[in-house]
Amino acid sequence: MTNFTRKPTLTHLAVVPVRLAAYDRPTLLDHFQALDTEDRRLRFGNPLGDSALRAYVERIDFDGDDVIAVRDERLRIVGAIHVARAGEAAELGLSVLPGYRDIGIGTALFERAVIRVRNRGLASIYIHCLAENAAMMHIARKLGMRVVRNGGESDAYLQLGRLKPEALQVLPFGKMDGYRMVESGT
Repeated sequence: MTNFTRKPTLTHLAVVPVRLAAYDRPTLLDHFQALDTEDRRLRFGNPLGDSALRAYVERIDFDGDDVIAVRDERLRIVGAIHVARAGEAAELGLSVLPGYRDIGIGTALFERAVIRVRNRGLASIYIHCLAENAAMMHIARKLGMRVVRNGGESDAYLQLGRLKPEALQVLPFGKMDGYRMVESGT
């Protein structure tokens, strides 16, 4: 049994793929509602209230977009990335609950999102966030994204180029892939 009175580490927990579907909307809403006012401001650009979060989750197109999540042992979403298709590009939006930060979940979600976008044949990804969102900009730079700051906002871009069919990366669990945390060795 995992002891969550201490911060989990990736050596203690393994990340396993789980992609969300429309029936996961209530759990995704619970995740966003668990974010405090400042985290909501950093994730969405302003501190959305519960009704605005509910409307956001209801608008997600689970057929056209991807939402990939990390779950804890009680299946609560502790990190999620929304991969919203926008023409030949995809916009990425990430949130990780405070007790699960700085252990690689955000990076793992971004890496998985890039694979999904590449496999869909899209040309690029981008992130739009507040310039003060240091965690988001750190991940973007770590993944080789070009970051452009404009006043109080930042954008990060990554050109993916065209994928050759032989380079397609197979995702092990088909449509139901994504991330879930499980204890190592179980």
